[in-house]
Amino acid sequence: MALKQLEALSTGLGGKTNVFIPNINDFKTNSFQQVVVFVPGIAATVERRPNDTLAITRLDLSDEYKTIERGSKAKPGVYSVSKDTGEVEVKFRKDGPILSENNRQVVIADPRFTSPLEAAQEAEKRLETLFSSNAAIKCDFDLFYSPLGEKLKGMRNYNAAVVNKTYAFAAVLANEMEQSRSSKGVEWSSERGGSVVFTQALTTLEKKGVSFNDQKHIVKMCWSSSDPKPAFKAATKMGMLADKDILRSGSHVKAALSATVGNFQRAADKKDPYGWNDFGGEVYTGAMVGNTLAGIGALGATSTMAALGSSAAPWLATAGTVTGTVGALQFIFQKLKERHDRG
Repeated sequence: MALKQLEALSTGLGGKTNVFIPNINDFKTNSFQQVVVFVPGIAATVERRPNDTLAITRLDLSDEYKTIERGSKAKPGVYSVSKDTGEVEVKFRKDGPILSENNRQVVIADPRFTSPLEAAQEAEKRLETLFSSNAAIKCDFDLFYSPLGEKLKGMRNYNAAVVNKTYAFAAVLANEMEQSRSSKGVEWSSERGGSVVFTQALTTLEKKGVSFNDQKHIVKMCWSSSDPKPAFKAATKMGMLADKDILRSGSHVKAALSATVGNFQRAADKKDPYGWNDFGGEVYTGAMVGNTLAGIGALGATSTMAALGSSAAPWLATAGTVTGTVGALQFIFQKLKERHDRG
């Protein structure tokens, strides 16, 4: 089976659902490309050369992909979750992607769970945060399960692009998401380490040129263990709608600063539903200022102001007399707070 699927690469990468792009930054159309192709039990590194030929440069045993084999009780993929009998129940959707209906809600589970049922039970407890209070009452959703069996946390997992242990699962999720484009208003929400798998799937789809325009799919992250900004960029580029809190979903100090910069830029973008009132509301709570100043200490004040870029120009023109980057940022936040108070 594995040899047949590798042989099928002779027709090109187009239409293959088991292809994952591990290095997004190096992947350029019509030039050198390197991808990982998952076949039963094997992860094959394939290079597409300038003359459009494909060369297999490496073969690795794929522990992740073994769980897809027939008979596994912990297959990666989509499970429908319900609570009709009073207990959480899961059913593997072997005949297709997510339930084909508008406004379907899908949880990308943390990959630490050893069974789909355990992942579903944990997600059921958090449906109000993942979606809404109505979702918590109904308990009728789909769940994407990745049977990694370990937590993805810490700085080594902050950059989702380099976490190769989840590539196989992300390739499956990307395929399921692509097949869901005929449904409108689908809500995708990741939980904790599920953000790594979710980010990899989103960036893969974006580089493939997939579009969700006019379908109003929503992307959300809760307690993200990875940087949410790459997911936000990929999702919005494909025409998906980003939840207003997506950039503040991470808990790491770098994520706090990245959220402040990213939300500042979102507020300056007239096409983004997130506006100055939203940003001002976050400033009003006071938490954003503290988190941002902590982040500046981690990443550097100069790079912080550079990241704000032209979006900050109207504010910086006024704040120019304030000494230092931290002082300028505090000045900007104070002005936004006053603006929020005025309504």
